[in-house]
Amino acid sequence: MKRFIRIGLVSLVIAFSLLLNGCGDLNEINELAIVDMIGVDQEEDGTYMAYYQVVNPNGVAGSKSGGTRSPIYTYEFKGKTWAEFTDTATKTIPRRLFISHFQAYIVSERLAKKGLGDLMNFLENDPSRRMATSVFITKNPVRDVMNTYVPLEMNPGKELRSIQQLQIEVTGKADKDSQFNAIIKNYKTSQLTFVSNISLSGLEPFSTTKRFETIEGNRGNFQYTGVSIIKQGRWLGELKATQIAPLLFILGKNKSLMESLVLGKNESAQVQLDEKPKIENKLVINGQDTSLHITIKPKLKLIAINQKERLDSTTLHRLEKMFDKQMTDHAKDLLNIGRQHDWDLLGVEEQINHKSGKAWAPLKADSNSWKNTEVTIDIHSTIVKMGVLLTPY
Repeated sequence: MKRFIRIGLVSLVIAFSLLLNGCGDLNEINELAIVDMIGVDQEEDGTYMAYYQVVNPNGVAGSKSGGTRSPIYTYEFKGKTWAEFTDTATKTIPRRLFISHFQAYIVSERLAKKGLGDLMNFLENDPSRRMATSVFITKNPVRDVMNTYVPLEMNPGKELRSIQQLQIEVTGKADKDSQFNAIIKNYKTSQLTFVSNISLSGLEPFSTTKRFETIEGNRGNFQYTGVSIIKQGRWLGELKATQIAPLLFILGKNKSLMESLVLGKNESAQVQLDEKPKIENKLVINGQDTSLHITIKPKLKLIAINQKERLDSTTLHRLEKMFDKQMTDHAKDLLNIGRQHDWDLLGVEEQINHKSGKAWAPLKADSNSWKNTEVTIDIHSTIVKMGVLLTPY
């Protein structure tokens, strides 16, 4: 395990060396504190908390006593403004902070509820900061999230990005736009941003390198739980992972989706989105009434089926209709949740604001016009059977 992690560290340092050389930066690696993940929080008295997780190039090298050196170190700082932290860090970290290529940004839910405007202003004013970095929101104490080791990966930031990427590419339960640049882009609009939520498994973080000597993979590890809904830089609420998948499907943002279908007693099937579906949105006005019609034509793969009968075209058509109805029901449930909480999940207000013509002017002036828009969703799926087995064993 030590050898495995040491190889990972060497690879990471080499990668940063290439980045530095490519940018013409002559700083030596041992003169830099390479920040791999950042966590931010705000206490009740308004004090900001910042956590820098710094890579230790000499980490996990066995000592004569048989001990292990940490591959990362987490530094904690307090301040009244975000701009203080770079100066404060120089009083504790004996190297110059290098924060241009960190993996992830962890934001506490309580800070997100207060608003991210000040933080975004600070980040946007610094051209060296990477705004396309993945953002995660957590209910857990940020200190715990930033002080836990994880299995398989030397740096927790990489694990978080990998978990998020799997949700995007396999299950369709995460939005690829869970990034600061998306929050900033939508800040002055009514468009919602769906930021990934994570939680820490277990009651306590795994804060020592003994993590690499245990078989307990779940303990102190990260878990993806769904998304936080952000509007104009402020937390509005959250959706579970099972809810965000059908919403992203309706919005046309999924390139993958897995759905289980119940055929009957002890009979079921699983289908998966084969590619990004074709979607047609029609927002029209008739007098003072508006309507949004969404047509979705997804191609699906049949990845598993458990039934006694022979698989034929009749069964496939039945599955297609079941999928269409199930996803339509999911959509109706989500729209009801949105109306109850005043969440414009489909971005209808923003679509109205992009319309031209005198007829749309009164609707643009009314920020609640989206609530009165009638939404209809038609789904027409096609299943492509995978494999050659027609009769189950």
